Amino acid sequence: MTQHEHPDARVAEIAGEISRYLAKRPNAADSVEGIRRWWLLRQRYEDSAQLVQEALERLLQEGVVSQRVSADGSVLYTSHPPGNGEEP
Repeated sequence: MTQHEHPDARVAEIAGEISRYLAKRPNAADSVEGIRRWWLLRQRYEDSAQLVQEALERLLQEGVVSQRVSADGSVLYTSHPPGNGEEP
């Protein structure tokens, strides 16, 4: 993040990137760290996990992604099925 860039703008930018990734790969699912490492452009990898988490929370509220808890307790984020108003 540059000195002059507002954190909300960064969160919106990251949320857009995650949405585009899921539009191309609707069956993708990963943790915050996996999303940071593999879904976002390489230069974005340095973004803090907090910004990625905030972007995912925004996408959850907008119904773009769903989250599920694995057997080991880790949280995975996945594309929200279109037309389904319920959490998986």
